[in-house]
Amino acid sequence: MFVPIDHNRHYVTKEDLTDQPNARPVRWLAPSLETDDRILRGAIDFVKIEEGLTVHFSHAEDLHDLKIETECEPRFCVSVFLEGTVEAFIGGMRIPMPRYDAQARLWTPVAIAYSQNRCETFMRQARKGMRMKKVTISISREWLSGHMDISDPGSGPVRTFSASHLEHVSWTPSAHEVTLAEQIIAAPNRSPFQYRLYLAARVYGLLENAFRHFSDGQAGQPARISGGQDRQKLQAIEHYLSGQRGHWVTAEELASQTGMSRNSLQRLLSRAFGLSTSRFIRRFMLEKAREALERDNMTIAEAAHIAGYSSPANFSTAFKREFGLTPKQLK
Repeated sequence: MFVPIDHNRHYVTKEDLTDQPNARPVRWLAPSLETDDRILRGAIDFVKIEEGLTVHFSHAEDLHDLKIETECEPRFCVSVFLEGTVEAFIGGMRIPMPRYDAQARLWTPVAIAYSQNRCETFMRQARKGMRMKKVTISISREWLSGHMDISDPGSGPVRTFSASHLEHVSWTPSAHEVTLAEQIIAAPNRSPFQYRLYLAARVYGLLENAFRHFSDGQAGQPARISGGQDRQKLQAIEHYLSGQRGHWVTAEELASQTGMSRNSLQRLLSRAFGLSTSRFIRRFMLEKAREALERDNMTIAEAAHIAGYSSPANFSTAFKREFGLTPKQLK
């Protein structure tokens, strides 16, 4: 376990990584390094939460232009990348990385969930001096099947998604997700038992957020996942609605902005969610507002603006009709 108080004074050697029990065997492609050579400066850890559920996190600077490969067993993976960028691939899929705004000097984090149904090669090409801040949760196929109730209709989209090889979805993590990832990375120095409990609580929190992207009525994947073209159209719908705030999005606007006729849009949303276009828009925007209230500590007026309501009173009425409680009661 490599979780120092002072990240800048702690170094991880090649031998440290090679001897870590929960880490996968690594092929060191370049450069040629001795076992006692320093590889990273900072914090890094691999923790087995329970059988089939592990978390790997790091807040560390690469000390070399390092290229490595490792073989990954079939798994379901959820990652949150907060800062830094490397070239990383799993099989033929490129893993998305945070974007850096040089003017604002800020990173825009990114989260990704993907399904891997057979062994694949993971490749990582790092640049010397780049500091990577990330959390990766790996779930075995056995863990996933053992924790999903087949009679629960909410688990259907997850089972469908996980049945496809290298199927993936990415999103911008909420403030709550970022906080959970930050807490995992900066976990306090406690006994091994308490440390694992602390991590487990936050790992489950990140998984709950990730699986919301597959649930009926949530932003993200549809309740009945369709073919490739339908999926792209649904992602375009989500992308457009996610960026709107301060005005009510009409069916005509959504159809026009996503390159569909109004009838085609209605058929797609009915097929995927069983909802009319106006009902889908209302639910999507209210879900977005609820997340802002629940996880990002927004005010009711701010949440109403996010959902496209000019009147907080009208927003509260629609919110209670949708969720059975008012925004004030939720907060």
